[in-house]
Amino acid sequence: MEDKAQYLPVSPARTGPKIMLFVTGVAVGYAAATLLAPKSGREVRSSLSEFAKTKSDRVAGAVRDVVGATREATRSVTRRVADVMDQGRDKARGAVAAAASSVESGNAPHAGDETTHERAAPGYQ
Repeated sequence: MEDKAQYLPVSPARTGPKIMLFVTGVAVGYAAATLLAPKSGREVRSSLSEFAKTKSDRVAGAVRDVVGATREATRSVTRRVADVMDQGRDKARGAVAAAASSVESGNAPHAGDETTHERAAPGYQ
């Protein structure tokens, strides 16, 4: 038997808060461990400053990556939507041209005619 489990895509809306909660927990744990360790005040401040800078750089890099991926996804979706709209526009123009041609040639469909849609717009379904 096939496993018909459905997998939901990972969405930033669901993972973002969890990641931030984890990063916050790590920072709080590190700060508590550093403050309780037998070091001088200067060493503690230096250590905390280095930790904050490192994590800040990592988070900034992750944000840049997410923003770049989001921009690329937006561009891709925009291109696809524009292509679909162009195709729809072309089909509609073809149907209008076929209907106009049919009316001009006197082959306009009549009400109740079973093939009305076929003669009015050949090739358009």
